[in-house]
Amino acid sequence: MGWHTARAGAAEAIGRRVLRGDLPPGHDLDEAALAAELDLEPAIVRDALCGLERDGFVRTGADGSFVVTALDESELRETYPIVLLLEGLAVRSSPRYTPDVIARLRERNAELRANADDAAGASWSDHGFHAELTRHCGNEQLLATLRPLKRMLLRYEVGYMGVRDRLERSFAQHEAIIDALERDDRDAAATLVEQNFREAMPALLDRLRAAS
Repeated sequence: MGWHTARAGAAEAIGRRVLRGDLPPGHDLDEAALAAELDLEPAIVRDALCGLERDGFVRTGADGSFVVTALDESELRETYPIVLLLEGLAVRSSPRYTPDVIARLRERNAELRANADDAAGASWSDHGFHAELTRHCGNEQLLATLRPLKRMLLRYEVGYMGVRDRLERSFAQHEAIIDALERDDRDAAATLVEQNFREAMPALLDRLRAAS
């Protein structure tokens, strides 16, 4: 296994634990213990944690160790409108979505529904859907801005995906987006993407306040 693959796998494994709440906000991370659990070199785990710090999952403590970060309402309020605008722009500026891309989007959406009993898994599936949706726009500056913001929002969206009717609503909205792209109506698809974000925001804020 190469360094990059091992690092990505470690980041996903630790990130999933954070999303599931196994590693709650304020938890001090034991790098040696994580390395032993994941059967990886400590240096790879530390590199993975540095990546998770950039994504907002962890922060560096006073002693240089990593601590799981707390969710923050201001961060959510500031980030969500930016992501809404960037995803809409990415879809509108993409070339026509080919049949193989349409098929991959349907596969990602099916994965979302299949993870209905696993909020963390559903969040990762939703993340994969939106990554596939936007990656064809050809604007690397836009994608370089959007990708870390989307990873950061994973921690907020896991609570949304933990409610079955909300997950089903997201699944239906995704299907409508795919149908519009299949008709090559990218403006309609982008509008639906923006609507998807706008409708999720109040529920995300309610959950955040309830947990505080």
